[in-house]
Amino acid sequence: MQRMIVAAVAVGIALFTAFAKNDGSLAGAAMPTPTPAALQYEEVSRFVIGETTPPPPGSFSEDRAAAIAAAQSTPAPAHGLFAGLQNTANQALGAMHALQAGVLTRYTYYNNWERTDDVARQTAVIIKCDLHQYISLDLAHHTYRLTTTVPQQPQTPSVPGGANGPAAPMTSEPGTMDLTVSGNRQNLGPMTIEGIATQGQSGDVSVAMTNATGSCKNGNFSLGLTEYISNIHVAHPHCPVPHGNVPVSPQEFGTHSIGCTPRVHGNASLGGGFMNSSDRLVMYRLMTAGAGQANGHAFKSVTEAGNVQWLGKADAAALFAIPAGFTPQQ
Repeated sequence: MQRMIVAAVAVGIALFTAFAKNDGSLAGAAMPTPTPAALQYEEVSRFVIGETTPPPPGSFSEDRAAAIAAAQSTPAPAHGLFAGLQNTANQALGAMHALQAGVLTRYTYYNNWERTDDVARQTAVIIKCDLHQYISLDLAHHTYRLTTTVPQQPQTPSVPGGANGPAAPMTSEPGTMDLTVSGNRQNLGPMTIEGIATQGQSGDVSVAMTNATGSCKNGNFSLGLTEYISNIHVAHPHCPVPHGNVPVSPQEFGTHSIGCTPRVHGNASLGGGFMNSSDRLVMYRLMTAGAGQANGHAFKSVTEAGNVQWLGKADAAALFAIPAGFTPQQ
């Protein structure tokens, strides 16, 4: 059933993407000042558990402070006979608390490179796709690790089938099902968040799996999304990776992964002028996901952006270099 839900999520996300093909525009969006070279912003990500009400747009400052406070409340390492067990338990509780209180991350984009800082752990990762470099920084201990990798083509396909030949037969029992997708979207209008002009939009997708036979299973899944999107372009770098044979359609996913072939049906109503958020800075995103077996309880995640700024070339270049005095990790 879990794999069926994964397939349903893929269909739902694809539908959201299809809805957002019409790029909207934001008049008056905040623009950078003198000769900016890099974009930097912070992001708080958290899960909303149970019946807790998600924070509304504009809560970044409060949630940022809560995330920092949660990170600082981590118990000190224990010592003694049962220290290992105690430390493991503390780490698990701390991770759960952090997921609920929020994790603060800082992103910087420069010269088609990306730097991600874990503010609480005082670590950073720099990715330079064009140089095939992956740099890990331990800011607390002044150490670094530099990994240089060149992507190579695999000699054999990672998934049966694809361009190298027909798909290998599955050992699981084949089956079919009706996969019905429905959804709608709504324009929420403009809102200024953290001094940045945004356009709001919301939508939901429901996926019903019915008339299942064989290895297919009946079920349902829903996905809701609320976004406030800025007009700030974010060029996410994508490093080249070996070309594998990955299923790209719901039918292919079902056939190759679980021996189940869905018959996809869909209907959706949507308005025009929705923005594609894939290359824009999203200042607020609330995602709600639920499944039939969840007894009415939905999984919710919230992402909030803030402290948006543009850096000059010298400051940006320094952030993407190994700092002076740092030594290689052993």
